Amino acid sequence: MTKEFQDEIKKAVERPVIDVPGVSRGSPPVFVKLERYKEILDDVQKLRSYSLGLRDAIDAMADIEKELKTAMTLINKVLDKVNILISAVDSKLLQKAGPSSALSTIKPPEDVESYVKGIYDQIEKLKGELKTLS
Repeated sequence: MTKEFQDEIKKAVERPVIDVPGVSRGSPPVFVKLERYKEILDDVQKLRSYSLGLRDAIDAMADIEKELKTAMTLINKVLDKVNILISAVDSKLLQKAGPSSALSTIKPPEDVESYVKGIYDQIEKLKGELKTLS
């Protein structure tokens, strides 16, 4: 966090000065109705609870953001591998295809099939992880 952002947070958290008619700022009121005092305590407790809940939500959002970045990196790597595979298959097809051979006789190498299967399994795993995040 930047220094400016930290300063803004400190200013927001500091106790605000509340002007109460008939009460000087230097001294708190001597007599407060008990009911009103309990209401004030309840309100402060609710604010504290909301603040903690908000902090938890922000932390959860940060965790989700990290997971999304990781997932996007993995997806990009898989896509790069798929593109390499497509190029390899294309070059193999161009090498084998010629005037004397028919396209129906060309078989993809076995290692390509296992590679495609591995990529498909990785994609399915990523789908499952993304579903658990949402």
